[in-house]
Amino acid sequence: MPTCNNPRAARLKQRHLPGSLFGVLAALFLAITTSGCVVIPLGDLVTGSDFSEQVIEKGDGFFSGKIALIELNGVLSSTAGGLFFASPDNSVSALKAKLDLAADDRGVQGVLLRISSPGGEVTACDNLYHEVQQFRAETGKPVVAYIDSIGASGGLYAAMGADAVISHPTAIVGSIGVIMQSMDLSRAIAAFGVEMDPIKSGKMKDLNTPWRSMTKAERLVLQKLVDDMYQRFVDVVDAGRKKLDRAKVLELADGRVFSGVEAARVGLVDRTGYIEDAVSEISSRLGKTGNKPALIRYTRGSPGGANIYTRGGVRPAGENSLTLRLDGLHSSPGIYYLWKPGL
Repeated sequence: MPTCNNPRAARLKQRHLPGSLFGVLAALFLAITTSGCVVIPLGDLVTGSDFSEQVIEKGDGFFSGKIALIELNGVLSSTAGGLFFASPDNSVSALKAKLDLAADDRGVQGVLLRISSPGGEVTACDNLYHEVQQFRAETGKPVVAYIDSIGASGGLYAAMGADAVISHPTAIVGSIGVIMQSMDLSRAIAAFGVEMDPIKSGKMKDLNTPWRSMTKAERLVLQKLVDDMYQRFVDVVDAGRKKLDRAKVLELADGRVFSGVEAARVGLVDRTGYIEDAVSEISSRLGKTGNKPALIRYTRGSPGGANIYTRGGVRPAGENSLTLRLDGLHSSPGIYYLWKPGL
């Protein structure tokens, strides 16, 4: 078995080529020579994997290489589970699993990170950004982020880890900032003759409770927390948008959103284009102007393949599992890099 010096791939040392090389070559031959979608079970290629490789667009030949399409969709969360079922899957664990596969596959020469997300949990968004950066540093493979319909707040934050950011002309981009929900129901419950009387260890132990009005001291504590997370967001954009000085980033970082065209004009993205332009950007960075690489994606067939971001659970959840918990009175506590009007 060939050895791999890639640090990320080394963590996948349990994966190895099977004894039946004929099946592998046959699958590759189909992927190269047929049109449409071809699914290659990675369980045959990679021991312990629960992913399959789907060929979206075939390349120009066996040696043209592959680009892995990885998607970030919906509200980004590191929390397992959906509305009815617990799950080991979340936005961060799914991204890491796919980046690990792309790192381990010598045929994958770059990653296209397609984003359609309004953002999500602060820590989830930061971990996504970190994993993209780490993948680039450890593999040397380029990552181009493509903002499809929306790359707002944490969606844009995650994109800052890429080598380049391209936006669809009509996408919604921006919303640099932080939000924390607070609700005061004290007058509503008082109308029903109800009074909450918690037993607590300190005066701020029930900080941000909806059952009483917030004090000035409590607001200052929460505002400081939000301000700290905001400064981190500004730092990430400042580092990722080298053509913008910090003063310009701060000017844009008031929570507003832009169209893709306007985002390119002000410098939040490199340029506008369509997904084929993002593929061409990767090919250009690889110095491939002739041969078109195949475009592939990883699809999960069954739960499994745990990594450091996986949470305990019993069923796979959709990447948008946080959405329902963010609506109405069942909002999850916490702070968010999120654009969600009406939240």
